[in-house]
Amino acid sequence: MSSVRITLTTAALVAGLAVGGLPAIASAGELPPGAQRIGVLAGGQLLVKEGNLYDSWVPEIDGVKKFEIAGDRIGVLTADSRLLVKEGNLWTSWVEEANNVRDFRLAGNRIGVVRNDTTVAVKDGALDAAWVEETSGVKDLELTPTRVGVVFENGLATVKEGNLYAPWVDQMGGVADLELSADRVGVLRTDATVAVKESNLWSNWVEETSGVKQLKLSGSRIGVVLDNGLATVKEGNLYAGWVNQLPNAANLQIAGDRIGVLRTDGSVTVKDGGLYGTWVEQIGGVQQLALAAAGTPSTGGQVSLADITAVYGSTYATDTVAAGLPSLNAEMTAGGITTPSRKAALLATLKHESGFRYNAGEAGHSEPYRGRGFIQLTGDFNYQAAGNALGHDLLNHPDDAATLDWSAKVARWYWGYRNINAAADNYDMGAVGRAIGYSSTLDPTESLNRCADYKKALAYFNGGSLPVADGAINCTR
Repeated sequence: MSSVRITLTTAALVAGLAVGGLPAIASAGELPPGAQRIGVLAGGQLLVKEGNLYDSWVPEIDGVKKFEIAGDRIGVLTADSRLLVKEGNLWTSWVEEANNVRDFRLAGNRIGVVRNDTTVAVKDGALDAAWVEETSGVKDLELTPTRVGVVFENGLATVKEGNLYAPWVDQMGGVADLELSADRVGVLRTDATVAVKESNLWSNWVEETSGVKQLKLSGSRIGVVLDNGLATVKEGNLYAGWVNQLPNAANLQIAGDRIGVLRTDGSVTVKDGGLYGTWVEQIGGVQQLALAAAGTPSTGGQVSLADITAVYGSTYATDTVAAGLPSLNAEMTAGGITTPSRKAALLATLKHESGFRYNAGEAGHSEPYRGRGFIQLTGDFNYQAAGNALGHDLLNHPDDAATLDWSAKVARWYWGYRNINAAADNYDMGAVGRAIGYSSTLDPTESLNRCADYKKALAYFNGGSLPVADGAINCTR
């Protein structure tokens, strides 16, 4: 491959990064709709494409050991241990952030580095923001816009939430890899087992699977590559079924509505449209793959995409979620789901039922009346009752429950049929849970997690604080 001309400016030419004060307020740009990015590292050269799966590759820079993409930022770790980051379009200049770097992460406005001496520093804001020293003895670093997580050399995983000066909350020992996404924490242990928790840093762990060599979290999705090379993904709550993707996988990437696989032979394939999309071959001779999702404009109405991401994280800002919001907002209005508590109860429910996806299906099940749609309508009796009420034959056309035309209508019908607004008015998420009817074997973790997500949304829609005392909210199903 031909050499690529590099334009470089300097933000921090230091061997050790100085401790700074509070970071400047700035915002890394979101990619505009349709500008999703795919990056590959091939023979030490970074190539990036932006747009659809058939767009052309743009050569970026040579001499790269590792790269990351987050929003409109791209970061590379060079062969001489320097961290370079660019922000904006694919032709903007590189900014040198640090040297003596062993590893790094990008997330939102944050940049984090693990130095060769195992110390960690993170900055939050513009590319020239001040670094904040975090900890030392680190073998793995993870970032989200609101969380910092590390795995120490002794295998202890710990996470902090909030600003860069927040206290650490220990998670568990024996960890080989840590993953963070939205309000989820996932660990791949040294014994190749995976556990994931959600909602808060003190939630209970849910065991997921074993025989794993790679773990990936993105929004409501969990992906793993098993020891035998099979890439498999689940979507929805932590107990959803797995949907196998491809064999011979070396690495799995998930972002927005896309799933990408780097095979063991160095070839890359990516699909749009979720777990059941069509694979499109990309390129061969690849050592690393990364995906970045496009931003999506606010849809307005009762609940906007900005509302969902403000409460639950930017990983839910996908094209599929945005596409379903207009119909969901219309049905929320029709169903009187308009108060802070009602909206919060619905959002907390949909986060766990479908990840806010109108086309979600109950993975791993082949029954004709398996869970479908926003609210996971399940059972022939519910399909028939919903169809009768809506004037559509869902019993003979069950797949319609997961379409744009019917998914929101079904959710509004079920919400009204079970009188869930009344439970929300009483701040009773336990009663909401009983009406939704998820498996009782998931209690108490599932109930408590749904209630924690309800409180987050309730405070958000109430202007930043709960309208009643925390003890007045019933979480017990």
